[in-house]
Amino acid sequence: MLVPILSSGQGVSILPSELDESILGSWVDAQKEVVLIIARDYIVVKNELFYYNDIVKEKEVLNVIGVNNDNIKYFSLSIIDTAKINLDEGYAISGLTKVKANGLKKIPEILQGNWYGSEDRISVLDDSVVYLGEPYRLVYGISANGINYSLILYKEGEYYYSHNFINDEGHFLSMGFLMIDALKKESFFKKHSTSLISLGIVLFLIVSYFLFRWKMAITAKKEAAKRKFMEMQLKSIRSQMNPHFLFNALSAIQNLINRGDSDKANHYLTEFSQLMRLTLDKSEKGLVLLHEEIDSIRKYLELEKLRLSFDYEIEISPDLDIHQIEIPAMLIQPFVENAIIHGLKEKEGDKKLSVEFKIVDEKLTCLIKDNGVGIDTSQPKTNMGVKRKKYGLKLAQDRIDLINESYKTDAKINITNISRQNKEDTGTLVEILMPLRY
Repeated sequence: MLVPILSSGQGVSILPSELDESILGSWVDAQKEVVLIIARDYIVVKNELFYYNDIVKEKEVLNVIGVNNDNIKYFSLSIIDTAKINLDEGYAISGLTKVKANGLKKIPEILQGNWYGSEDRISVLDDSVVYLGEPYRLVYGISANGINYSLILYKEGEYYYSHNFINDEGHFLSMGFLMIDALKKESFFKKHSTSLISLGIVLFLIVSYFLFRWKMAITAKKEAAKRKFMEMQLKSIRSQMNPHFLFNALSAIQNLINRGDSDKANHYLTEFSQLMRLTLDKSEKGLVLLHEEIDSIRKYLELEKLRLSFDYEIEISPDLDIHQIEIPAMLIQPFVENAIIHGLKEKEGDKKLSVEFKIVDEKLTCLIKDNGVGIDTSQPKTNMGVKRKKYGLKLAQDRIDLINESYKTDAKINITNISRQNKEDTGTLVEILMPLRY
């Protein structure tokens, strides 16, 4: 590419191969920025690479005509000595000092990675720059301050110059083979975006998992405390029901003793002790098997018959497995007691009581029916009797409410005055609806 042009006067045209070894290399200004790179195939002046068109030597001055993309530029190099050069581009003269450091064999890590422009992207490796799948090999690199780097790249007989610079907007790299001014280095987040997104998702899932576990633990703790409180309330209610029931049972046995019927009194005292044992056992339980509750009711009815003459029957649907189904302990007994004391006791003539267990609409249903005076006309003789009647029903309803809240069920109680449905009949029907499973 060199086309020597003979100059008039004392100047002598020379070839690049005739350049003195002492001027070859990199030259920097007072700010330690590379201003000049002289090689036998090219010359770089202030970040522009030129090929020699002509070199005219006049004593200690080299007049160079450089060509860059068909553009011609003139340089004047005044060689003061082997250590300094004055560069004249036509508008300035600078005193330059030769860099003593050896050239870079590899591209520094600070430049390696991906660089992006508006439309272009390059990948900088340790020994080359890749653009559109084509590598541009590093042949020479230099840095005088460890911040700004000058790189000479080679591809298919052509040299290209590259340099980096840093400003307030980021880190940039200028490439001689691209038309755009500079490319910006990818940020840490862009470089590791896939890894960061994956890490973010993993962290989100981990945090979500532990938050879920924490929330579940808090919820479980609250539920456990709530259930414990409810169980204490249920035990409190059951403990209040037990004396109420025991008082009536002992009163019946007392009647036998007062009448002098010691055999029956002994027999029923034995029955009472068994009933009391069952009752005390159940008072510590939230749920009992249906057959246990039926045995307790039957023993209680036998004891009540001692002081009040009436007939009773307990009917169990054949499709009920009374040894598997559970019900809340001491739930039915208060209604049986009310039927006797406030219904049958005040009635004249035949007195009948029935307790029936069956399944209706997938619910365990207990029907307690008496032919007494009816709930509307029952008039206890004393205020204490009124209070006891209302108290027993309130305890039962409170237990139903607590059971529903504790076990998430929909148990309920319906009380019907039979005379309202048929004026010829009297009595009360209590319907207790309970789930088959808790």
